[in-house]
Amino acid sequence: MIEISPPPAAHPHLGGNIRFCVSCGSELVYRTWKEGDGTMQLCCKNPECNHVHFLDPKVAAGVIPSIDGKAIIVQRAHNPGKGLWTFPGGFVNRGEVVSEAAAREAKEEAGVDVKVGLLMGVYSFPGNPTVLIVYAGEVIGGEPRALAESTDLRLVPPDEIPFDDLAFDTTRAAFRDWRSWIGGQPPGA
Repeated sequence: MIEISPPPAAHPHLGGNIRFCVSCGSELVYRTWKEGDGTMQLCCKNPECNHVHFLDPKVAAGVIPSIDGKAIIVQRAHNPGKGLWTFPGGFVNRGEVVSEAAAREAKEEAGVDVKVGLLMGVYSFPGNPTVLIVYAGEVIGGEPRALAESTDLRLVPPDEIPFDDLAFDTTRAAFRDWRSWIGGQPPGA
């Protein structure tokens, strides 16, 4: 098996901070983990343990909440993407229902209660460990406002989405689908 120790800095999921096995405390090495698979994983160097520390993707949920055909967008208060725009979204907690996480994020980031609607799409890109699941949503309560995770909030029609100032590739992809959907085409058409 091919073994690389320490893991290469270019590996998109590592960040260089995972060095020891969570099962036995031995050193981890970055290597192919089973014959024929070909993928590199963090594996325990102790042959009696041989635990594989899979670096699973991070699942995020988002919702594009709308009022009268205009999307709520928020300006990010923190990195990554500080100062750039997105729709409410964030990581799904272990055991949390994805659509409920999307609604929670709308409340936390924009102060609105949202009826989560159609699944807009699932977005992922090479080298990015985040998988973003996005829904369309209808605001059913609350007052849109920037909260602790946002510095500003706007309502924008589909033709005024600030694509050059959006925080993430996944945000741009979802807004492209939303704009098409608002224009009469279903997501992914």
